[in-house]
Amino acid sequence: MTTTTQATVFDIHLLQEQICAHLTLRDIRRCCLVSKDFYQNFSPYLYRTIPIHRKSTFNKFHRPESLAALARYHDKVTHVTCEFAQIWKTLLDHQCHNLVTLTSDCLPRRNSNAETNKHQTRYISDLIEVNPRLYSVQLGQFLFEPEVISRFCSVLRNHSRIRELSIVSPASYVTYTSIRLFMWSSFRLERLCLKVQCLYSSATEMTDCQFQKYLDLTGSKHPVFALRELSIPISLYLLEGGAFLRFLEYTPHVERFVAPGIMHDDWIEGLLSIMRTRMTNIQHLNICSISIQGSLVAQIIPLCRNLKSFVSSSRLNGINVIAGALLEHHRETLEEVHMLGAGGMTSVQVLSFLTECPKLQIFDAMCTTEKVSPDREMMTRQRIGDAILSTTDMNAAAIPWACAGLKVLKLRYAVPERAHQDNDGDEEQEESEESKEWVLPKALYERIAELTELEILWLGRVEPAFPSTDSFILALRVGRGEPVPELDLEPRQPESESEIRQYEMGTLNMSKALMAWRSLPKLRQLHLRGLKNFIDKKTVREARRSWKNLDWIWYH
Repeated sequence: MTTTTQATVFDIHLLQEQICAHLTLRDIRRCCLVSKDFYQNFSPYLYRTIPIHRKSTFNKFHRPESLAALARYHDKVTHVTCEFAQIWKTLLDHQCHNLVTLTSDCLPRRNSNAETNKHQTRYISDLIEVNPRLYSVQLGQFLFEPEVISRFCSVLRNHSRIRELSIVSPASYVTYTSIRLFMWSSFRLERLCLKVQCLYSSATEMTDCQFQKYLDLTGSKHPVFALRELSIPISLYLLEGGAFLRFLEYTPHVERFVAPGIMHDDWIEGLLSIMRTRMTNIQHLNICSISIQGSLVAQIIPLCRNLKSFVSSSRLNGINVIAGALLEHHRETLEEVHMLGAGGMTSVQVLSFLTECPKLQIFDAMCTTEKVSPDREMMTRQRIGDAILSTTDMNAAAIPWACAGLKVLKLRYAVPERAHQDNDGDEEQEESEESKEWVLPKALYERIAELTELEILWLGRVEPAFPSTDSFILALRVGRGEPVPELDLEPRQPESESEIRQYEMGTLNMSKALMAWRSLPKLRQLHLRGLKNFIDKKTVREARRSWKNLDWIWYH
């Protein structure tokens, strides 16, 4: 005779923890609806992760019944994401001392939000101090007062588990002295990101006595910082560059580096010296804040070891020199390239990135669309800033793309000249094959159709005739509402039979491209700029059946 027992699987505590560790919040909610036993055993794990992004959700979280549940399950709370700083005191009052990650991003710029949150910053240091397991802290609301920063940095230096700190508060202003205190208190961190506005009036040259005080904060005469990711994209003025370079001498393990806003050519020599001797492991380089000559920045490229990702600056000239250095030294290792605003990069260099970098996964050479009126201003601004691939160069080279694993492609291309026909003659002139592809060349969309791993595709079409500088200035004046001479800013509609036939051929050519892109099963975003007049909606609906994961498609 067998004996029965009242034990259930939930009596095994370790197994229960392992089950819930691999379930999402949605899965846990569904399990709670199975039975009363399931509800009692699974509901505590609903408080493991607390995501709050809306004011209505924040108000529901502070209802009496929700706070009572938080008091019962406070030991289960490990991950909190909330844009409202008032939650810091709530977590303190309910003894949530097992936090692992704390994320509090920036709120929209509203005076009421800023006034409400600035009274909560004194609680963040206390919350970090009572959570010994805390590993990652991301803050968007931070009041840069001396006493708040001093207390925060003291807690940061004494905390043994924090490895990631990010403070992104573009609406707040901070002194360079506070920036130094943040940097020298991060000797235990592996990731440090400081993106704030600095006060120019507070820039002072660091003396040897001040340097020794900062060095004493680390508790060692020759400290070695554990930082692997350093991101401080702030503007360094004349008196502050030396202090930052002295800090870099103690960060030999940095692999991902977002350079500060260097604005003086003399500082590049100091940075090059440090990268030759100390910072020799940089694999990810971001120079978006640098404002010096591109030829000087190009000297940094050979000093990086096996560079995997690169982000350029839209304020640099001579970007073609930087692109040449990337292709010369790192074509075999590059995985991610962002050449935003790289107007100086040639069409041949754009083609070289696609045909000579086998590991390339992200190639971004296209700025985001600005909703500026009139359209001519927006179009010209993008043409001045973006690098453009000439399809004539592409057809002449006829080289297959090496980046078979490309996931993100953002690219602008220049179409060939259209063939103009003479309507006075009785016989129609034959159009060349190149002129038939003046909307989207076959060689380009067929290359894209071979990228089966592609997830994001942005394409921008550029007419071969660029507007003149005078037209650009007039367009700017029209956008501001200023009186100007008559200027036709609207796109000209086809009038003659030959032009109508060309537009029909362009629509057919675009439909062929959309049907060819049905071979991209992972496509999530499709952005087509300058192609709206040639899109057949019926073809789009048919092509979307193959894109199961498509989030949106946008064309204008």
